[in-house]
Amino acid sequence: MPTGMRRVVAVVCATALASSPVLLAPTTAGAAGAATTSARAATPHLSALLTKKTIVVKGADDLKAGRAHLEVRGRGIVEFATFKAGYDVADFTADVNKFGAKNDIKALKRALKNTTIIGGLAGGGSGTIVFPKPGAYTPFSLGDRGVVTGKTLVVAGPKRSSKTPRTDGSIIGKNGPAWGGASQLPAKGRFEFKNKADQPHFVAMQQVQPGTTTDQVLAFLQSEEEGPPPSWLLPASMETGTLSPGRSMTVDYDLPAGQYVVMCFFPDPKMGGMPHALMGMLRMVTLS
Repeated sequence: MPTGMRRVVAVVCATALASSPVLLAPTTAGAAGAATTSARAATPHLSALLTKKTIVVKGADDLKAGRAHLEVRGRGIVEFATFKAGYDVADFTADVNKFGAKNDIKALKRALKNTTIIGGLAGGGSGTIVFPKPGAYTPFSLGDRGVVTGKTLVVAGPKRSSKTPRTDGSIIGKNGPAWGGASQLPAKGRFEFKNKADQPHFVAMQQVQPGTTTDQVLAFLQSEEEGPPPSWLLPASMETGTLSPGRSMTVDYDLPAGQYVVMCFFPDPKMGGMPHALMGMLRMVTLS
């Protein structure tokens, strides 16, 4: 793993994972809370428990293609993936671990070519994901020890018709890599995360001091010097699972009001595995 990525994971992403169980608690009040109740009534409800060795998913019996409400418990992020014929979870695990250990770009490209990731959430989080068609979907989580997986879900057809729950705005991953969507959101609510790019993206949202610029954040992320966290870095943060191109999900959140930088650290296979944030995929948003 490149030094830049290690620095990002150690300083920023570790903060997100440590705080997300509180900050991503399911919304239960206001308009977003009402939408959550409605979404649960209209869609299947899945719960995923992440442990050090496996992921246990409940509520997947008789699951049909379409939108499902998801809650995650445990330390880390649970995501769901489906694989092309001739490529399976063992292949995926091997390729991801090769990339993580040796920055093996061929392994990364092979994994991306054969895998569709439909999103996921950090422990303590809730939201909705969409199973696009009948088939097999595997829950997985990426951690310091490599890939953790759970029992594969068999999703049946036909696909259910389900609407996107009401949201307070969108965060959109775009080519560039770049961000689009809302520049202001309420401090507590729900956003829709859409990936309109040709590569996978995920959302890492980190609180910063008011007035912090994306240039300051980029300079820190690209720095190879070791040292204390920058003065503009504040504790609050959250992170979502990854979305493959053309996918979307919704995320419930509850964060302190203030200024946040939205980042994606997915490794770019065209740039030697460089995380998108280090290429400038940064955007400031205000939560109020």
